[in-house]
Amino acid sequence: MEMKAMLLKSGVLLTLGDAVVARYTLGPYAVNAYEVVCRKTGQGLLIDAPQGIDTVRFQGPLQALVLTHTHEDHTQGLKNLVERTGIPVGVQLLEAPRLPVKPALVFEEDQELSVGALTLRVIHTPGHTPGSLCLLLHNVLFSGDTLFPNGPGRTESPDAFRRILESLTRKIFTLPDTVLVFPGHGPPTNVGYERMAFEGFLRRGYPDNLYGDVVWSR
Repeated sequence: MEMKAMLLKSGVLLTLGDAVVARYTLGPYAVNAYEVVCRKTGQGLLIDAPQGIDTVRFQGPLQALVLTHTHEDHTQGLKNLVERTGIPVGVQLLEAPRLPVKPALVFEEDQELSVGALTLRVIHTPGHTPGSLCLLLHNVLFSGDTLFPNGPGRTESPDAFRRILESLTRKIFTLPDTVLVFPGHGPPTNVGYERMAFEGFLRRGYPDNLYGDVVWSR
């Protein structure tokens, strides 16, 4: 499989077989939005909508926008983009009530999403929010705020922290080590590295009331 990393802050990031991935780092919280383009048809999928996304010149026509969750930093550009393009918006079922626009696509566990000739798997990963999701394309995971380099996304309670650890253990760390992780903030990482760091975190132990901004190497 052809794979070429280009490591640009904005624009084409990776050519992966029949897909091209572009990353756009935008807004005051430096949110990573991703555009996934089918090389066969030219159709694209946008992942997340930070402030300024409506000003981006995309690689090709967008078929849909999927939100990994509905926190404001990932949706600040949503209304402007929808008003400009009329793009259909998809979100996990539990996030739908929090959207400022009506979703055209509502996802549950393990659904598939087609973009041109590409197929992405929707993975429900509650914890950061109840309806957080990740998208898996070939050997790339778009993790939103579920997984960052060296830790999970921020949680608002000990129960939410336990949920995000369960999501990671059951759904993300069961993927192959070589799966690249493209997070909602920060640089890429991979499943193997994060699983190893997580296992070290578990061996050291943590208090039952832990939550918030947690890192594996604390």
